[in-house]
Amino acid sequence: MVEKLNSGKLMKSTLRINQKHHALAFLANPVKSERDIIVEGNNQNRAFNGDLVAFEILPKENWKLNRSELLTDLLKDSSSDKMPVMGQDEITFNGKTYNARNVEEKYLQKTAKVVGIMEKVHPRKAMGYATVYNKNFALFKPLDSRVPRMLIKLDEFPKGFAERPKDFADNLMIGLVTRWELNGKFAMGSLLKSIGGDKDDLVEAATEGILTENDLDDSPFPDDIDADIPDFEITAEDVAKRQKFDFRKKCVFTIDPATARDLDDACSVEEVGDGVYEIGVHIADVSHFVYPGTVVDDIARERTTSVYLVQRVIPMLPRKLCENLCSLNPGVERFSFSVVWTMKKDGTVVSTKFGKSLINSCCKLHYEHAQDMIEEPDREFEEGYLPEIHNGYTARDLSKKVNILHQIAQVLRKKRKESGAISIQQCKLKFSLNRVDGMPSGLGSYKSRESNKLIEEFMLKANVSVAEKLVEHYPENSIIRRHVGPKENVLSDTKKILDRMGIEVDTTSSKMMQEALNRLQHAPNQPTPVGLVVASLLSKCMSLATYHSTGEFDSPADYFHYGLSMELYTHFTSPIRRYPDLIAHRQLQAILEGEKESPMDFDEVSELAEVSSQKKYASKLASDKSGELFLWLFLREQVEMHEAANVIEIGSESIDVLVLRYGIQVRIWRDYLGENVEFQAKEKHWAHITWPAADGKQKCSKRYELLDNLVVIMKAGRQLFKINGSLPRPDSMDEVTVAVPDGFSTEDV
Repeated sequence: MVEKLNSGKLMKSTLRINQKHHALAFLANPVKSERDIIVEGNNQNRAFNGDLVAFEILPKENWKLNRSELLTDLLKDSSSDKMPVMGQDEITFNGKTYNARNVEEKYLQKTAKVVGIMEKVHPRKAMGYATVYNKNFALFKPLDSRVPRMLIKLDEFPKGFAERPKDFADNLMIGLVTRWELNGKFAMGSLLKSIGGDKDDLVEAATEGILTENDLDDSPFPDDIDADIPDFEITAEDVAKRQKFDFRKKCVFTIDPATARDLDDACSVEEVGDGVYEIGVHIADVSHFVYPGTVVDDIARERTTSVYLVQRVIPMLPRKLCENLCSLNPGVERFSFSVVWTMKKDGTVVSTKFGKSLINSCCKLHYEHAQDMIEEPDREFEEGYLPEIHNGYTARDLSKKVNILHQIAQVLRKKRKESGAISIQQCKLKFSLNRVDGMPSGLGSYKSRESNKLIEEFMLKANVSVAEKLVEHYPENSIIRRHVGPKENVLSDTKKILDRMGIEVDTTSSKMMQEALNRLQHAPNQPTPVGLVVASLLSKCMSLATYHSTGEFDSPADYFHYGLSMELYTHFTSPIRRYPDLIAHRQLQAILEGEKESPMDFDEVSELAEVSSQKKYASKLASDKSGELFLWLFLREQVEMHEAANVIEIGSESIDVLVLRYGIQVRIWRDYLGENVEFQAKEKHWAHITWPAADGKQKCSKRYELLDNLVVIMKAGRQLFKINGSLPRPDSMDEVTVAVPDGFSTEDV
């Protein structure tokens, strides 16, 4: 296989299986300007979603018609009022039928066959439900349709399952694929665990399944782990080494979410001249407590990241470290690692210093407190409104410094945007949980405000400064964060969708896309419904950022971070929850101590970078799935919700909508619209729905087109995580109450 890869007869890529249609998968085309390659059915050759595979391109007669590309050109070049008739693999228009055998090659999409799995990235685990299949086996049905159904021996199941399978119908279980024969209808599997699923333990059962599916470790730290953690003590030697960066008597403070317990970063600012400031970003010095080769470090290397679920956090480090010794808690002395700039008020950096430091944070501000200071800089805060302020400083001191940082952050952000940085703002679900049973009692979305952006801007600045320092000294094995831009053909397809919607967006560069997003706002950080739709579509074009060793690339140009529009970037500012940041800390410390060689060689950095990228992605999937779980639980208790939405896609039997208040997508299938409802659609253009006469109401109909405002009825499906969408009858809208999302007017919805 290696020889064929080297000769070009085979190629390699990551397999991406369609979540809603598991027989359809895609591979990134090695030719960047060409479309992704289709892999159908058995040609996936038992590879799983996310696996790195070797593949061969199939002969041209097996290639598929790209209906979207052809349809666009047919409509563009025709003055006919007739609409094309869309078949599964053909289009009929003006009396002529077009298919893969009679069109130009530019309208074809290549297909491929997987010939080997180079790296099994997918853990082969899934949660689901089981039924008795025959006298020897049960049939395990994963909730994720991309994982094959499995036959598992009955004797692996809990006692009584074979005799009373209905008693276990609601029991979530975790299965492992152990063998999958070529062309086999089912895979063979093993039961890893029956994790329950009664109402009382459903959350924990589903959470365990989510973590297992994503191969994330939730096991307790060893009982004797504290023996590996040094006691907290600031010695005379520590003070001597850090005397140039001793900030204990200066006004240093943190700004975090109200619920944060692991405080990674703090800030300080002092005016040192007319319009010149010393600005410090002070990061928890995890490397002071976590040494290479210790049990704590080994576990952190395995986990590489903390995992944030709706109801809890799975920490990368023991809580003694992440919530106490390392956390930059107020009113106590802490070890930190600082980046200190002398900076003009226009954002120009005069000088940069790095050093191990000591701080004593005077206050743990919440984002809400900092936002109040920004909005009301002259406000006299009443006693008790702010958290306790230590070290002799006052609310007035803090407000003044927050506003200085805010003003400079605005300048830095403007410069980034002008250089091409793109920020695609999307809603993130936020839940209120019942204190008694932990179930969701309220639903909302996080709002990113100026106080959030203040901290974000200086963390970005610190990460860039550290990256530059690392690469200057260790050009072959520095840890960096890289983001590849979207593929040309993916952007081209998105551009065509936007054109069909009548939305003008220049997709030639990240800067032009950001300018379009800026235009589609009521006010800063308040996108219009159309702006939310555009943001949703553009986000699907973007790849994920990944970690690398600089030695993996031939040219520094390959280090580029597309989203931030930065030539060089790393992660340094969150070592409590990200292992790559700890690598950066150790490399930076080695530089400051005059070490000519990195403490980690190329192979070690490269391997850890790859694992960290995989774990970070798995952590994101788990976090998103946790949100889906709690949304399903919330809807189950609400019976149904009526929400304002916009049409973003029309299929042959469905309409996809974007729910404005929460930024989630819901599919409305024709089957969920009610009995005897007629559904006619011109795919990607419009859908015409007719409701029958019922309950004293006459027959009525409505046509829905892309971007139309509508009301979607959201319900929890019978299956875990599944959200069903429906539409109210047009003649019953007076009976429907719809909340207007924050930042929108009634005209928007």
